[in-house]
Amino acid sequence: MRTVLSTLSLLLSFLSARALRLPEADYSQHVLAPPQADDNNGIHLAVSPACGPLSGAVSDVNAGVDLKRIKTIVAFGDSYTDGGRTDGGPLAPPVVTPPDAGAGGRSTDGKVWVENLADDIGATLMDYAQSGACTDLSLWPSAIRKVDFLGQMRTFLGQSNALDPNSTLYVVFFGINDFDDSRRDGEANLQAAAQVILSQIRILASVPTNARNFLLADVYGLGTHSPAGDAMVQTVFSGLYDLHRGVNSTGRGEGIGGQAPGPALNVAFSQFGRIWDGVFGEPGYKAFGYASTEACIRICCVTTGMCDDPEHYFYYIPNHPSKEGMRIIADYAEQVLERCAEA
Repeated sequence: MRTVLSTLSLLLSFLSARALRLPEADYSQHVLAPPQADDNNGIHLAVSPACGPLSGAVSDVNAGVDLKRIKTIVAFGDSYTDGGRTDGGPLAPPVVTPPDAGAGGRSTDGKVWVENLADDIGATLMDYAQSGACTDLSLWPSAIRKVDFLGQMRTFLGQSNALDPNSTLYVVFFGINDFDDSRRDGEANLQAAAQVILSQIRILASVPTNARNFLLADVYGLGTHSPAGDAMVQTVFSGLYDLHRGVNSTGRGEGIGGQAPGPALNVAFSQFGRIWDGVFGEPGYKAFGYASTEACIRICCVTTGMCDDPEHYFYYIPNHPSKEGMRIIADYAEQVLERCAEA
């Protein structure tokens, strides 16, 4: 009898020890459990967010966005965020049908990053992004595609969507095409482009949308930096600090000249440029699992003549990441939202 009791005692102690260790193991993992390297054809993040305060220089930061509460994601942007449909409706399957190289209308061979983000948190995605979009066409006479953030906003607002402000995250990802257009039209309007982004956030924060949660992302130069480009990003970042404090958060001058503050917006900023800096600089593309920094498809956008190993090329078509790259972009955004929360 004593032997049986001793055995039971040892078994209970073992189970208790395992139970006590489980939370510790959970906390060591990424909250949203992104794919491990083997689940993404060996491609993985080799850089981490550079967390900092919203009140300073541009950094990765999350000031109030709680992913666990998000049920809907509304996305605005360019080809990096364009899921193949621009009216917020359900997206086509992310399947490549040769000779078309795009997966269901996307500029990659699978899901775009914001789809991965939505999938990871079980949210419904309403995607309004358009390939080639800039912030405001009036700023860039040379823009090739005649689409912009303002047009995406007209589409969204014209639908009179009744979305819960507390469970909806608004994603805004612009800058690539504005920066590219500035090379032809001059850099003077990059500051105006930054103000367009902030003004549209204020519109979303106003009646009737009453948006309260925003994620902004940037990789304006795809690994190239310039003083004017960096200044554009800093203007957006500094504007988010004001919006988070309720300063002019709906464009009615709240918190200015003695007025009471307006609604304090929950805002996050993700520096996707750190991925590009890491791939093209240190620690280098091989650290991410890539075999090449080139594009698998050199002539956009047909599968004819494509490489044999698209999974390990950083770009799928020129200047557009493969689906594996889109996956690690989403991983980076999730790490920012989880690790860079301001106290």
